[in-house]
Amino acid sequence: MSSAAPLLAVRRAPRSWRGFLASLLVHVGLVALATWFVVSRTTPDPPRPDPTVFAVAGGREAGAGIPVRRATPPARPVAPLRRIAVAGPSSVTLPDLPAASALGGPAESSGLSGRSGLGGGRGFAGGSGAGLGVGQGLAAGFVGKPVLGATIRALKVAVYLDCSGSMKPYLERVDAEIRKQFPDADVFRFDGARVVALDDAIVHGRHFRGEAPRLREGPTETVVATLTSAGQRLQAKICEACEKGSLGAWLDRLLAEPYDALVVFSDFQDGVRIYEEGAKGAPHLIYSDSAYHRVNQRKAPSYRWERAWLEAFGRADRHQGPRLYLYSIQTTPQAFLLRCVQASGGAAVDVGWLRSGRRGR
Repeated sequence: MSSAAPLLAVRRAPRSWRGFLASLLVHVGLVALATWFVVSRTTPDPPRPDPTVFAVAGGREAGAGIPVRRATPPARPVAPLRRIAVAGPSSVTLPDLPAASALGGPAESSGLSGRSGLGGGRGFAGGSGAGLGVGQGLAAGFVGKPVLGATIRALKVAVYLDCSGSMKPYLERVDAEIRKQFPDADVFRFDGARVVALDDAIVHGRHFRGEAPRLREGPTETVVATLTSAGQRLQAKICEACEKGSLGAWLDRLLAEPYDALVVFSDFQDGVRIYEEGAKGAPHLIYSDSAYHRVNQRKAPSYRWERAWLEAFGRADRHQGPRLYLYSIQTTPQAFLLRCVQASGGAAVDVGWLRSGRRGR
C-alpha cells in the first residue's frame, strides 16, 4: 500500500444533505405537534360585553356589577287651568290644554320621549304667556266713563241711593244716568245715609257685636229684579243690616265684595255718629257731624273701623279695593268720607243742579 492510503482510511466521509433535511423535518413535526396540543387544550374566552355605566349623585359612575333599569321619563303634570273672570258683562276663559300624549309625551315611542317632553313644556309656556297678556289687558280695561260730572273708572259698580223722602224725586234720573254707562251696575236703595259706629265697630257692620243704639229704620226700596244674580244674593245677605245700619253698614259690608267702585248718592245730611258704651251699658253719643244734631265731646283721634276703611280704599290703586264716588245734592260730604275718597282715588261731586231740573252736565 502506498503512503497515501492510511490517510484516506482515517478521514470520515462528510454528512449528507439528506440526513440534515430529515432531522429538520422531524423537529418541525415535533414543534407542530406541540403547538396543536397546546391549542387544543386552550378554550378562547368569549368577548367581554361593554360595561354598563350609569351616573349617580355627585357625578360618580358605577360599573356593571349593579343592574340598571332605564327609567321612563315621568309625564309632565298638566296644571289645572283657572278661569279668568272679568268683573263685567263678559268673561274670558283660556282654552283647555291638550293631553300629555297629544303634546308628544311619554305615550309615544321611547326613541322620541325626550323630544316629546320638551315639546310639551314649550306648549305650556305658551299658555302662560297668553294668560299674562289677558291679565294686563284686564288691568288696562278700567276705562273711565263720565257719570253726572265725575269719571268713574271701574268694570263692576255698586250704587247706594239714599231713598229718604227728600231724595226720591231724583232717584230715577240718577239711576238712569248710571245705567247708561254701566248697564250691569247693582243699585241698592236704603233709607238715609247714616254712618253709625259703636266704639271700634260699625253698627250692623261685619264685626259688630253688642247692643245697637236706637236709630231710625226704613224698609229697603231696592228693585231686586234689576240686580245681577250676584247682587240679588248680596241683597238677601245685607238687607236687614243695611235697613238698620244705613250707609255705614252698606260700606262696611261691600268693602269685602268684588266691586271696583262704590257710588253713593245722597244729600249727606245724616252725617257720621259715634257712640260708646255707657256706664250702665246703654250706648252714649259722643260725636256727630250731622246737619240735624252736632256733638263733639271727646272723639278719639281714630277708631279701628276708620283705619280699616282707609286701608281698604287705599288698595284701589292696585286693583285690590274699590274707589269711592260721592254725589251730593245738598251738603258737602263729611270730612272722614272725603278722606276715604282721597285714599281711593275716587271723586266727590256736587250735583245740586239736579234740583233745578236742568239737564245733566
